[in-house]
Amino acid sequence: MKINGSLWAWFRGGSRGWLCLGLLLWLGGVAAGRAQVDAPVFISPGQPLVSGAEGGVWLECVNSLPAAVSRQFEPVLAGTLTSVAGRPGVTLELNTNRSPVSVTIAPGGFARVEYRWAVPAGLTGAVTLAISNYNAVVIPVTGAAMAADGRRATNVIVAVTTPVSAGYLGFLTNHLSTYEPIYFIAGTYPAAKFQFSIKYRVFNLTNEDNPLGHVYFAYTQTSFWDLISKDPSFYDTSYKPSAFLLYNDVVPGGWAHLDLQSGMEHESNGRGGTGERSLNTVYLQPTATVNLGDSLAWRVQPRAWDYLSVGEYDQDLDHYRGYVDVLTDLTWTDPDSAERIQLGAKVRMGDDWDHEGLWFDLRFNLAGVPWLRTFNPTFQVEYFTGYGQTLRQYNASSHGLRVGLCLWY
Repeated sequence: MKINGSLWAWFRGGSRGWLCLGLLLWLGGVAAGRAQVDAPVFISPGQPLVSGAEGGVWLECVNSLPAAVSRQFEPVLAGTLTSVAGRPGVTLELNTNRSPVSVTIAPGGFARVEYRWAVPAGLTGAVTLAISNYNAVVIPVTGAAMAADGRRATNVIVAVTTPVSAGYLGFLTNHLSTYEPIYFIAGTYPAAKFQFSIKYRVFNLTNEDNPLGHVYFAYTQTSFWDLISKDPSFYDTSYKPSAFLLYNDVVPGGWAHLDLQSGMEHESNGRGGTGERSLNTVYLQPTATVNLGDSLAWRVQPRAWDYLSVGEYDQDLDHYRGYVDVLTDLTWTDPDSAERIQLGAKVRMGDDWDHEGLWFDLRFNLAGVPWLRTFNPTFQVEYFTGYGQTLRQYNASSHGLRVGLCLWY
């Protein structure tokens, strides 16, 4: 195994630069394939269903991967209702009048389809609907409606609307989304590292030709916490607000596509005094994703930047951080269980192609384990070596190995 031999030689003192090149070539040479949507989730209706009438529930599929994906929906599903009255079985049928049988979901997008079913007569209160291989959902059910002449209506059809379609929740759905990975991991000093990241789409426009529809603001916070000590305190935190233009599918295709992002970013640690580190940059970031089958997807994301300004106490930042980095990852997704495994690497070099910083991330979930499907945690293992593990350490060499949970990537 030449790869293992190379890694062993590196850990015994080989060149880190050769490892960077070798890892990128290895990931880039592996066949990449079709990404899959996240595990679909049933959502409770926006209003109570009526006992003895027909009702519906929505199935939502979110695509958090960087490539467009396709999904087909089963025409019929079997379910079980649990209430104080017992556990009757029900059959859910895809409402083809308002829901497609198959759909293509854009990167970062979602799709909803409706399943209709007959609510048993006499059923009232909070009812749990469990569907095989899907999540359970709690549905409120009321008694049969009354007709104008006082008799109980028997042909009431409940009009189920999209659950997140208007108001405050609709606003959040149309404007807020995740940005960089969100995780909490712990290990070597400083023990804990966690990151939170969201982006905000300023204008919700359907016209893709309007540049205002591609304007985003984002905020990312990466913190290192000296958690395992007598006096726990935060070792360092990077605050990164940014504004940018994002164009998805600039070069669309069935096997590959290209996204483009360009903007301005501020980063600082907010320590003040001689411990303050800060910088302002403008950057260009293309993202290429290749899909070639076998449930594999390969992505490469270089970023090039220039410094608008740097802080008083990190004037030599470019010597260590340089002007470019490269992120690449290989993702495998199980089409049956939505289990995912991702191996990623990020390389950053100083302005003289030295002072390298290397990140390696392994993320995986266990969706294929039946008793974990409801929780479906994603585990993350991260290893860092080189310069710039934290903004505070931009000019110091260090290493770190941490393990924990990843909420989104």
